[in-house]
Amino acid sequence: MKLPAGRIEGFLRRPDPAASTVLVYGPNEGLVRERVGRLIRTVLDDPGDPFRASELTVDAVRADPARLADEARSLSLIGGRRVVRLRQATDQVTAACRTLLAVPDPDALVILDAGELGPGSSLRRLIEGAPNAAALPCYHDEGRDLSALLERLLTERRLQLEPDAKAYLLDHLGADRAITQSELDKLALYLDPTADGRRPDLRLDEVAALIGDSAALGLDDLVHAAALGEGAQLERCLDRLLGEGEAPVRLVRALANHMSRLYVLAGAVAAEGSVERAIERARPPIHFRRRADVKAELRLWPAPAAAAALGRLLSAEIACKTTGWPAPVVCRRAALALSEQAAAVRRAGRAPAPERS
Repeated sequence: MKLPAGRIEGFLRRPDPAASTVLVYGPNEGLVRERVGRLIRTVLDDPGDPFRASELTVDAVRADPARLADEARSLSLIGGRRVVRLRQATDQVTAACRTLLAVPDPDALVILDAGELGPGSSLRRLIEGAPNAAALPCYHDEGRDLSALLERLLTERRLQLEPDAKAYLLDHLGADRAITQSELDKLALYLDPTADGRRPDLRLDEVAALIGDSAALGLDDLVHAAALGEGAQLERCLDRLLGEGEAPVRLVRALANHMSRLYVLAGAVAAEGSVERAIERARPPIHFRRRADVKAELRLWPAPAAAAALGRLLSAEIACKTTGWPAPVVCRRAALALSEQAAAVRRAGRAPAPERS
């Protein structure tokens, strides 16, 4: 079963005894580690107990597919429930996990920690469909979730921030739970507490000088920033992705793919007569976190405008490959032109800003 976000915290405090296998996966590596650690501590006081804790690798399970099930059946020499952890699980262990799930009443809690697994992942589909297993997704902290997390972490560290400083944190953290916590620890270390233990309010310039930019910026953020006309966010995405060595032609292609999808969706809106219905029926499905963005983008990009933008992006891709012009410059100009067109439509009052969660 896949746990909805509202049930994950309760499950971590008291795991369902029927779910003897738990998959913890997602792009937020720090959150994956945090949740795995919490699950282990529901069984073991000492996570390093050699008699009750066992760790396996994907290579070990591939070499001996029955080993995972054998470990789950094994009893501790000193009594008590055991924990078996399979690190960096991938679809390569799906067959071994299928055998594991067939074991009746295994003695151990089996934890599979994994990175990002797409909806088509065989391992993820197996765990989500099994009545004796649970899947805990760990997405990037953003929107209301990030705001609530920051409030909790700031309270725990007795930190007070001016509104502008808090807004800066919301804009520059969220890619990884462990990094977010580490950056706030840095702020707490920077400030000496007063006599009552309270720290003075942090100003924007202090926060900006101390905090690194660990926001979760990827191709998805790039294409939506461009399509929504969010120039500052688009510049951040371009700087991050190009600075990390991403191929410019790949960024242009991602933008082209997104405009192509908006073109198809615009056609569906014209046929269905409803933006919501077109988004709901889109294949592949649009992630729930992006539906408000896509809804706003469809107001900015009717089919003719999306088709024209797609043509310009295809020309930019050809230019990246054949003209000898600096590909990063071609990519940046194409992306910014897209963003400016969307921003111009919004400034003209023909489309509202997207609703943010």
